[in-house]
Amino acid sequence: MLTADRTRLAAVPLAEAPDVGEFLDRLGLGALVDDRVSSFMGRNDIWAGVSTVGTALFVKRVDGERADVRRRLTRMAALATALRDHPVLLTPRCFGVDLDARLAVFELLEDSVTAAELLAVAGFGEDLAYEAGSMVAALHRLTPPDALVSDGSEPPTPPVRGLDVIPLRAYVGASAGELEVWGIIHNDRPVADAIRRLREREERSVRTVVHCDLRLDQLLRYRGRLHLTDWEECRIADPARDIGAFAGECVYRAVLGMASAKHTGDRELTENDVLANGVREFELLVPLIEAFWEGYRLARPEAADDPDLAERAVAFAGWHMFDRAWAAAHLRARLSPLERAAAGVGRTALIDPAALITTMGLGGAA
Repeated sequence: MLTADRTRLAAVPLAEAPDVGEFLDRLGLGALVDDRVSSFMGRNDIWAGVSTVGTALFVKRVDGERADVRRRLTRMAALATALRDHPVLLTPRCFGVDLDARLAVFELLEDSVTAAELLAVAGFGEDLAYEAGSMVAALHRLTPPDALVSDGSEPPTPPVRGLDVIPLRAYVGASAGELEVWGIIHNDRPVADAIRRLREREERSVRTVVHCDLRLDQLLRYRGRLHLTDWEECRIADPARDIGAFAGECVYRAVLGMASAKHTGDRELTENDVLANGVREFELLVPLIEAFWEGYRLARPEAADDPDLAERAVAFAGWHMFDRAWAAAHLRARLSPLERAAAGVGRTALIDPAALITTMGLGGAA
């Protein structure tokens, strides 16, 4: 997310956001100039560029309800402080946050590449997956900052509220595609029950510092090392969330790769081709999960004392498939067939996670 190697969009003119310049001036970071600033796709206003004093900056205005925004910014600042100079868990420097203006200013990692981009060109291998596992383990071993201890809020997903009836506010703001995902859950009682069971198991689990929104596009390779970004959702929660999110990312991309022509050339895909592609993609991506899991276990040996960790991680991976489908549906009228297929895989993982531990690459003692 904090990278210059994305498709750039036009940023909100700085004249329309004078508090950005005022905050940068207070921080002693110079100023951003419109013709040298760009933005990236997302729900928040973003200004990215090199300031007049030569500092590469990523400025974000966090959108949402005031109280929630303040909690997000506070968590971001707390993690930035806790991770300053960490030897393993690297993250872009946070220069400061302004709670009233809803602004956060980070170091822009120019010319970095996301794990998602690397994976698309076969550049994210087992070595980087192992490194990612070690990083996540380091996060889970971190002493919780006071701001996280006092936060007390629960992760918003999976949504226990709304499993029977969509909250009015969610309904009004939902796209047709998002309503389709809600419909899948509401018409499948075993899925709704499995989500409830997962949240109940989380309440009984060992709690650690957890990213809570881990995706491949938040892992950046910069100057030969991985960096983890975007701490808005970070909380004290079940560590299985982050493990499952990484596994779910890999499996989700394997499902989407079923329609790829990279295994069949230019000829028209048959139904058998699509199924065979899915098998090949899964065989390519499961070793990444295994490497991640190995790196995690070696860096956090106390995980062995949590016998249900892998099973809960598989269930969270299942939820991640629904979450990715939800994200894809945000601006769409319908889910694609592959997104519905991903939700189907997620359903299996949610309902019977124990049966998929080894298949999903999370076998072996924790």
